[in-house]
Amino acid sequence: MKYFWYFSLAFICSLVRWGQAEIDPVSFIYYSKHHRNTSDPLKSDVLEVFNPRLPTIVLVHGWKQNYKADNNYFIREAILSKLDANIIVVDWSPLSKKEYSTARDAVPFVGRLAAKLLDKISNKFGYSLRKVTLVGFSLGAHVCAAIGKTLHGKIGVFTALDPAGIGINPFDHDYCVYKTDAQYVQVIHTDGNFYGMLEAVGDSDFYLNGGVNQPGCDDEDDEKCSHKRAWKYFVESINNNTFFATQCHSWRDYKDGSCRGKRRLMGGFQTVDVSARGKFYLKTNSASPYGQH
Repeated sequence: MKYFWYFSLAFICSLVRWGQAEIDPVSFIYYSKHHRNTSDPLKSDVLEVFNPRLPTIVLVHGWKQNYKADNNYFIREAILSKLDANIIVVDWSPLSKKEYSTARDAVPFVGRLAAKLLDKISNKFGYSLRKVTLVGFSLGAHVCAAIGKTLHGKIGVFTALDPAGIGINPFDHDYCVYKTDAQYVQVIHTDGNFYGMLEAVGDSDFYLNGGVNQPGCDDEDDEKCSHKRAWKYFVESINNNTFFATQCHSWRDYKDGSCRGKRRLMGGFQTVDVSARGKFYLKTNSASPYGQH
């Protein structure tokens, strides 16, 4: 009982500290081919609309975004154009819109709430968590990591889209994206050492154009252009995957043509290559279509 009161007090205090005691800091939006345009929160009716015969994709937005973010929309539409699926969008905008350090500190809390939802689904339907794919962009990638850690790595696939690197220790495996967060973890690096992180933390780490300074972004005013390319490349990989990457020790070796590793497809949903292990490098075009054969 003492623990219960301590936990309740800590929970309430955390919401007050974030200034969100009066509203729900995390909500869940459900989409499928039959619920394509809905914006109704999933919390109250998840067990009524969830289809246990379908695969499940959980999308998590980044800092200063909400569930309507372009990355969520285009990833969702790309998947639903290929197949029917349960798509759950985690909207943690009441917390993500706060200053960066506050949003960063909220990540484990958000991840635990999302994990609780997935646990309910699993228990209700006998639904295997291996049928779940996590996709998180920027700080949202670390929310996905928190989901995976809470569920003890039982999730099937986790795609981390340029995980946020600012103020984050890449060697803190209790917080940061790591390969034990799911059965297979692939990380797509596009803006390392700026908004993103450059360290290899997944089962496979894909460094597009070396993982920094994406071609075509120097001509744009958006300083997050390279960061956003992660989800744009991922969307294209779902629609038509031509992102062949070569396993290699470094970007320099790749550019020198001295790599002898295997070629693997990056990204994708139905085309995801769960056998890929190690660091992979590839070049892209400066504009869409980005993939090179």
